Amino acid sequence: MTQSAARIPTALLGLCFAAAGALAQSGAERGRLEFTVHVTPESGRTEAARGLTIFLLSKSFRDIRREAEEKTPPPDLNAFVDGLRFGPELKAWMKQNRTVTLTGDEFHSRLSPDDLFRIPEFLDAYVNSNLSGLNQGFPKPKYNAEDRTLNPQKYETNRKLYEIQLRKYLALHPDSKDGMDSILNQVDPTNAWVAEVARRRERVRASALETVQTDYLAAKTETNLDGRGAFEAAPGAYWLSTIEGEALGGDLHLRWDVSVEVRAGAVTRVELTNLNAEKKP
Repeated sequence: MTQSAARIPTALLGLCFAAAGALAQSGAERGRLEFTVHVTPESGRTEAARGLTIFLLSKSFRDIRREAEEKTPPPDLNAFVDGLRFGPELKAWMKQNRTVTLTGDEFHSRLSPDDLFRIPEFLDAYVNSNLSGLNQGFPKPKYNAEDRTLNPQKYETNRKLYEIQLRKYLALHPDSKDGMDSILNQVDPTNAWVAEVARRRERVRASALETVQTDYLAAKTETNLDGRGAFEAAPGAYWLSTIEGEALGGDLHLRWDVSVEVRAGAVTRVELTNLNAEKKP
């Protein structure tokens, strides 16, 4: 056996000892995290949350979701309004009031008499709803669309007189605006706007879940029949999170995103209860 050949096994043996020492050191540096999950309904006894998936994250899910929201622009209300088939007066009113809702109590609280008579869609809805309802004493117009072309001066004079009559009637009967909903509901774009907002919310959700999976997920497990679970992890700051999962207890829907500290060679014990949960209505 040559001198160089004799040294090869010795070198390999040294590497093996070094690798084994590194593994042993790495194992010794890890810590254990043990947790329990219990839910106490408002009218009932405390119960273990069984089969609940718990994620060990290296960043708070609240922060992950907030960052996803910041990176996902909200739908542009002005652009949405510009795409609607309304006149410029109504579009300007929507942008000024930051709303597209044309029915309901909140709409009526925003609607001033000047708005009603200034915006054609509102005035038409007010007049038609009251005329179709045969409301006693409601004034009837003394002009028609033909007058606008055949006799513009007469049309404008009668229109102004009619507006004066309408303003007097509205002042005496403020609830006469309520019937507008039956007409404006047919063109109310609220549902379309809500769908835009929901699509953005789903994009935020998808982005947050993808970020969890690719960047911050350390481990996950399910609680046993006693509501217990455990992780072994390198020392550091973590979060015990249910992400979108929930523990149910009566009317309660509980989620957790609780910060924890894993210490080298030590056992950290955490209780997830109503007190540190995020309550979902």
